[in-house]
Amino acid sequence: MSPEHSVADASHFAAVDQRSDPAAMIAMLDRLKLLLRGPKDSLLERLSLEHARTAIDVGCGAGGDVVEMAGRMPPGGKAVGVDASEAMIAEARRRHSGHGHGVSFRLGDALGLPYPDDAFDVCRTETVLQHLPDVSQAISEMVRVTRPGGRVGVLEIDEGSVVLDHPDQQTTRTILRAFSDSFACGWAGRQLPRLFRQAGLTGVTVDPFVVLGPAEIFHALLGPAVTRLCDEQVLTAGQAGRWWDALRRQQEEGSFLGGATAFVVTGTRPA
Repeated sequence: MSPEHSVADASHFAAVDQRSDPAAMIAMLDRLKLLLRGPKDSLLERLSLEHARTAIDVGCGAGGDVVEMAGRMPPGGKAVGVDASEAMIAEARRRHSGHGHGVSFRLGDALGLPYPDDAFDVCRTETVLQHLPDVSQAISEMVRVTRPGGRVGVLEIDEGSVVLDHPDQQTTRTILRAFSDSFACGWAGRQLPRLFRQAGLTGVTVDPFVVLGPAEIFHALLGPAVTRLCDEQVLTAGQAGRWWDALRRQQEEGSFLGGATAFVVTGTRPA
């Protein structure tokens, strides 16, 4: 399969249930999350889950992070995952049905969480805000459902920070900009410290990570953007083909480098 015909478009995670093959989106999410081990561990440490009795993961996907959260909480702690996708919630329940009453999953919208004020000791989300039309509202909702003194944390890849070593710099700039602009908020990562402070959170911490990925991931991520640019006649088929050929040569030579900046931002709701 040509990379420009990749079946999963990373900018469409907010509409997984409208895709013809949600399993492809879930598989893509699994691959991407493997690259985020360092930032994920940093977020878990920053959230102080060992002191939490209740925790929520907003946009939980297939649920693995909810299980990790529960594993760090004291005995009797409860971790819940919320996602707007029925397919994601079904997959989370299928994978993690054996974890008992300490882990649960339900449908819910990040812009209007189905919980009362002050319901959780910890609230976190990961690579979700870039897909939402109103990042500030999502953060306000996270703060609302967190008790005074509780912790709020986000791990977000800033899609506008993607770097790719490629001999054709002009075409690469065009493709990377189109990729970032395909997200509802591709710059969400860099906005987090400001939005956290505007939401009233205190003690805001910012931990940046450069996350590198293999060529195969970039083929899958950038393929839909290249296809759109060709459809819009911004690029010709010949330009796109030559660009992909150069990327393949770098891969074969072992000289490929591509990555992005992931931001881990945490804060405390004032008591």
